[in-house]
Amino acid sequence: MNYNYKLECMEFDNGVKFHYFAFEEETGILTNFFSGEVINFCDTIKDQIEQVLSKKKKHVECSGNDCYWNIGPKETLIVDNFASDGEPSEITVDTRELKRLIDEWIAAKAKFKEKAKGES
Repeated sequence: MNYNYKLECMEFDNGVKFHYFAFEEETGILTNFFSGEVINFCDTIKDQIEQVLSKKKKHVECSGNDCYWNIGPKETLIVDNFASDGEPSEITVDTRELKRLIDEWIAAKAKFKEKAKGES
C-alpha cells in the first residue's frame, strides 16, 4: 500500500511551529499516530520495531497519548483510541514500511530544525 503524505506546518498564536506528516484520508490514522505518538515517543517506537524485526521479541504492544499499537514481525496494528463514531479507528501497516516512514519523519524533523536555525 502507498502511504502518501504531505509535510505540513501549523503555527500557533505564540509563534511556535508544529511540523507533521498529513497522510491521505484513507490512511489518516497515521496522521494521528505520527503527530501524537511518533513525535513524542520516536526513539521508543523505533526501538520496539527493531526488537521485533530482530526477533528479540515476538511482538510489542503499547499505548500512548492517542493510539494503541501492536508491532508484529510482518504487520503493525495501529488503533486510534479517540476515533469518532463512523470513522475508521484502526489501520494495519507493514512493519518495515512503518519503520521506513519513521526514518523519513526523523530526516524531515532534522531538516525542520536546520531550517529554523537558519531563520533565527
